[in-house]
Amino acid sequence: MRNMNLHQLATFQVVAKHCSYVRAAEELNFSQPAVSAQIHQLEESLGVKLFDTIGRKTHLTQAGEELYLYSQKIFSVIEEAMEMMSSLASPYFGRLSVGADTTVGSYVIPALLGEFQKMYPNVEIMLKVANRDYLVDDLLNNHLDMVVMGKIPSEAPVFVAPFALNELVIVAPPNHRLAGCVNAPLTELARERFLLREHGSGTRAALEKAFQEAGLPLQVSMEVGNNSAIKKSVEAGLGIALISRVALDIELETNRLVILDVEGFPIERQWRLVHLKDKNLSATARAFKAFMLQHADPNLPLMDT
Repeated sequence: MRNMNLHQLATFQVVAKHCSYVRAAEELNFSQPAVSAQIHQLEESLGVKLFDTIGRKTHLTQAGEELYLYSQKIFSVIEEAMEMMSSLASPYFGRLSVGADTTVGSYVIPALLGEFQKMYPNVEIMLKVANRDYLVDDLLNNHLDMVVMGKIPSEAPVFVAPFALNELVIVAPPNHRLAGCVNAPLTELARERFLLREHGSGTRAALEKAFQEAGLPLQVSMEVGNNSAIKKSVEAGLGIALISRVALDIELETNRLVILDVEGFPIERQWRLVHLKDKNLSATARAFKAFMLQHADPNLPLMDT
């Protein structure tokens, strides 16, 4: 059995609808011999007769009746597929998968996604908040359309645009011995015990780099998995921490935490919008990229990491 093609099946469907080669030829704007040839080729491909001609009337065989039912299903699915492709060519439909590191993903991106969702209410949005290592893995495996992160991946060519400043500050309880000091020497921090984020965190890497470059030891109190737990632990007197300024509004307003003025701090980093350079972004992803770039800090140059 040879494979049938859609052109033959479409011709068959019209002949079956009218039970007439003549009327099918008129509808298709073909000659009657051309229509008959298509049906003959289809019958040869399938190995069955599809029509009986009795006198001047054309009738579907049992095989023809069954194929007619299947042809209606086939063309219905094709029409549905074409409608879906058409909708996906528009930014107002489809899915969007966004990744963000834990800080920007918790304190900045949700509000922007809410604004984007109001503009594109039929878009299905997935946000993954994780540390850099997980985000890079998902980006390289094409599980995410784009990511907002700090350190740029080096494993593959990527599009990168600066998005927002990430100011990393030292926080402590209000009664800390360095609270109120001006430009305290970094050596004073070497006497403190720090609460650190997990391995793979950009904030942890920035703190470790600062101490390493200063040639000072970094004393660790404990490792804590998220910003909320870090802040609660600092409030409880378990140590001090380096944390993004955007995560501190409520704690600073209520005087539960203070920012220490220390030599070399704050550390200025930035969040960037990143996607694989070779990725074919959907219409929805392109709309989100344009939206994010419109909301990016226009005065922020691309920094080295």
